[in-house]
Amino acid sequence: MKPAFKDILVTGAADFMAPYLYEALREAMPDDVNIWMLGTGDRAGIGVDLVVEGVTLPAAMSAVVHCDASDSSAVGYTPRTAMQAAQNLTKALEVAPPACMVYLSSVDVYGLSKGEAIDESAECDPVATAGRAKLDVEEYLAEWCAGHGVQLAVLRPAMIVGTGMGGALRRLVNRIYRATYRHVAGNEARVSVVHATSVADAVVSVLGRQGVWNVTDGVDPTRHDLAEALAWRLDNKRIYTVSASKARLMARIGDYLPVTGFTSRSLADELSTLTFSGQKLVDETGFSPVSVTHYLRNHRYDESSL
Repeated sequence: MKPAFKDILVTGAADFMAPYLYEALREAMPDDVNIWMLGTGDRAGIGVDLVVEGVTLPAAMSAVVHCDASDSSAVGYTPRTAMQAAQNLTKALEVAPPACMVYLSSVDVYGLSKGEAIDESAECDPVATAGRAKLDVEEYLAEWCAGHGVQLAVLRPAMIVGTGMGGALRRLVNRIYRATYRHVAGNEARVSVVHATSVADAVVSVLGRQGVWNVTDGVDPTRHDLAEALAWRLDNKRIYTVSASKARLMARIGDYLPVTGFTSRSLADELSTLTFSGQKLVDETGFSPVSVTHYLRNHRYDESSL
């Protein structure tokens, strides 16, 4: 049975996931549940940067959602800053530990650049600094929660698509907008993504549960289809296609002169499939994600849309 909630704390008020998390929790919870947003920026009801200072909370929290960086490749997100934020958070919770906590981690903890249907049983061996930061916080929170009787749910989303997104997807959008991105003819490589609305729904679905779950849209679009869906959102920008041989030539040139849109590394990534299985979350909670490509092509955006 899930615990009753009175006060819910959400960290990362300046993160692009913040409004999605707030809306999903507000819709799922009764009106008398208080949702506190902690962090910096206009959305923060509790204006504190956990990386640099501690905090005294206004109430005993029954649940906590810790969102330290939905884009784990963000500038300044390191094992040191991530751990400082986690430690300042748990110190504030010592007086009255919550019943449950959700941590928004990332599939970056696996440290993989290719593979198919990678599930939660895969070994975590992060290569990037940010992936190590996420895993360090996972391990720290697991130990703290176990010692304080707190149910910890860890979500590992694939790349998150949504208003204000960053990282590799933002760079892809920028390249499409500037007409510097090219499809590679015959490329059927697939990639896991998930929409921010689905990540927020996943948070609601695991509140009060204990475990680790990947979060994807369950579709794993081809890189071609994902780029075309993003281009559709950019007033149907046209993406040109180059042959595989021309792409390889462009990559060789791009290794020395960054003017072709490809390097050997970026081309290898473009031609590699990297997908994760989110089936465990679906099976255990009934979670039902939206298809990212369908959402991008069919959602009616307006000035208030997320």
